[in-house]
Amino acid sequence: MKLDLIKHVVAELAEPLADARVSKIYQPAPEIILFKLWNGRETLRLLLSAEVQKSRLHLTDRTWPNPHIPPRFCQLLRARITRIDSISVVNDDRIVQLECQGKQGSCRLLVELTGKSSNLLLLDEHGRIIDVLKRISRSDKERIILPGEKYLFPEKIKFDHKNETTIDVQLNLNATWNQTVEKLYSGMEYTENKDDFYFQLQQTIKRQIRKLKKRLLSIEKDHQKQQGFDLDRQKGELLLANLHLIAQGKDKIELQNYFLQPPEPMTVALDPRLKPQQNVEKYFKHYKKGKRGEKHSLRRLQETQAELEWLGQLDFQLKDSVKNSDTEEIAQELRDAGLLKDRNRLHTKRTLQPSKCHETNSPSGLRILWGRNNRQNDEISTKMLKTGDYWFHVQQAPGAHVVMKTGDINVQPTDEDLNYAASIAAGYSKLKNDHKVEVMVSEAKSVHKPKGCKPGLVNVLQYKTLLVHPFRPDQ
Repeated sequence: MKLDLIKHVVAELAEPLADARVSKIYQPAPEIILFKLWNGRETLRLLLSAEVQKSRLHLTDRTWPNPHIPPRFCQLLRARITRIDSISVVNDDRIVQLECQGKQGSCRLLVELTGKSSNLLLLDEHGRIIDVLKRISRSDKERIILPGEKYLFPEKIKFDHKNETTIDVQLNLNATWNQTVEKLYSGMEYTENKDDFYFQLQQTIKRQIRKLKKRLLSIEKDHQKQQGFDLDRQKGELLLANLHLIAQGKDKIELQNYFLQPPEPMTVALDPRLKPQQNVEKYFKHYKKGKRGEKHSLRRLQETQAELEWLGQLDFQLKDSVKNSDTEEIAQELRDAGLLKDRNRLHTKRTLQPSKCHETNSPSGLRILWGRNNRQNDEISTKMLKTGDYWFHVQQAPGAHVVMKTGDINVQPTDEDLNYAASIAAGYSKLKNDHKVEVMVSEAKSVHKPKGCKPGLVNVLQYKTLLVHPFRPDQ
């Protein structure tokens, strides 16, 4: 993080952090500390990072899962810091100082945003190191950074400040410096971390899709075999109607098959060891067994098709993801389904909360909501969708659930409103690049979520379709 950018961020933080009370301190990653603060007006989340490639300091809206047991340095900060008095840049260098108070008196938290040597250090009022995030022993080239040592400022590095200011600050001229820095580093973090995590999620989804397609073929084969069991019922009925003609010890009998019009002769195999009535019961038993198997196969067929539809949604959402929270919610859904191992399950609380759905207004001002993942889609279609509202989804393809809120204000949408919402549904779907897309439009009363089905799946009893151009309001 460059010095002039640090100065801008710190200047912006000076007023809101003055006398801010510390509500909580977290260490969600080995080199990241997160302060939750209350300044009497609002809650703030201050992020301090000593990561080599992404050392930074700024306010954030992001949340992380946190360890059950806080690491050593985090525990120390919790014990020593209850209030932040002030924040400032020290020594005209990339070092930020937080003047703090706690039960044991005053202390200073230094945030060295110096790239490879980035670190966080807690100093007492005399300038001695109480503890440090990354401890460094004696070496020829580096300072000693250990508890009990006197703190020494790092050697100041000279920069060409003429070329230092243009890279980081051009994201959004209307944003604050803190927002600009968060957006910049969030984008870097997502780009760096996406590939490995994205590949893992993609392989998990594809592997399960291949597995389910094989299962589907097997179920369909079994289902075809079971279709012949209805013939056993007919044979049982024919034998029962002609029971007086069956002689024990015979291995077959020829009867008129009255299930056909006109009736035709039919040879029915018999077990010579069984009595006539037992042969009848044998056919009916085969028929009942076949019907049970057919019912079971049909249920498995429907479950497998629904799971394939769900995985298709996840596959689309993964490809459409734009930030870490998107992929993390997909990962959480896979974990909940038992398809992805949680490597940190013994240490990390699953505190991931569903992110907020997206929202805009129609041309006439009606509220439109849509989801970017299955959790949001579930929220929209089961909790936000009320009587009188309209529901939209691209036909025969994965995509977002879109709801137009009209029921609570008892207003009928115009054709322009309906087409606008349908265009959003098409825009946030697998068919987003098509020129024209068919979108289902249904009233709320026709949309139902079957009990026990996967997130993001609903049944639509009645709907009409609109042919629209895909459109995304955020683009």
